[in-house]
Amino acid sequence: MHPNVVLPFVSSLLSFIFAVLVFDQWLHRHRMHQLVWTVGLLFYGISAGTEFLGGAFGWNLVLYQWWYLIGAIGVAAYLGLGTVYLLSRTGFAWFAAAILAASGLIAFVAGAPPLGVGILVGAVLVALVRRSRPDWFAHAFALVLLLATAYAAYAVFSAPVDPASLPDSASVIPTGKFFPKDVRAITPVFNVTGTAALALGAAYSAYYFWRTRTMRHRLISNVLITVGAIIPAFTGSLSRFGSTSLFFLGELLGVLIIFVGFLISTEVFATFRLPGLGTVQRAKEASEQGN
Repeated sequence: MHPNVVLPFVSSLLSFIFAVLVFDQWLHRHRMHQLVWTVGLLFYGISAGTEFLGGAFGWNLVLYQWWYLIGAIGVAAYLGLGTVYLLSRTGFAWFAAAILAASGLIAFVAGAPPLGVGILVGAVLVALVRRSRPDWFAHAFALVLLLATAYAAYAVFSAPVDPASLPDSASVIPTGKFFPKDVRAITPVFNVTGTAALALGAAYSAYYFWRTRTMRHRLISNVLITVGAIIPAFTGSLSRFGSTSLFFLGELLGVLIIFVGFLISTEVFATFRLPGLGTVQRAKEASEQGN
């Protein structure tokens, strides 16, 4: 099979497995960041799944639209939102508000003024919420993101796209070039916000564990998550400017490295649950408790 079929298939399968494990953790801990990460990972799996289907069986308009909405817009944004929920009570919340404002400014300059202005207003509002009601910050951030997603969905599904122009073989990697410029200008809001929140949030946590010289495994975990967030963002940016050869490989490496980082982190997996098979205490953590 063509690599452009195999790589998305593996990325999709790994993402769904990852999502099931994180969702199982949420069922037993009910922490909001785990539920949001589950959504982001499901988006990752669905997006890679559309790439597999498009490469294996051919692209059509509906498949392409859903790929763009879920993959180019949804994946990074909702993985990043999970990090916002995780760190909303720390000083990172102010970074998150600044990231949101920066993404709105980029969208405004890139050619999506209505969304850009809306995001800038939203960034101001979430900053005010963080100042007066810190417990509501992540919810306010999520509301802005959900409204922006609804706007993006309308733009994607109403945009004129010629089905005959879509990739017609597995050797052609899909990009957003078949959408009008104003639709493509929407994506920085989601990709900049999500990638920066996920990568900088993990780096923020890594710095904390490095500075305090505690929990070395969490330091390693967050470094891996930072790297895993950057790789697909980098290869996706290359794809946006016409260099698509590394896109599917970057997508697979990204989710794989993040998966390893999460497995190392007791912040997420204090116990490793296998759905239907019970709880398996990690040997490393059991050893720490024994000390």
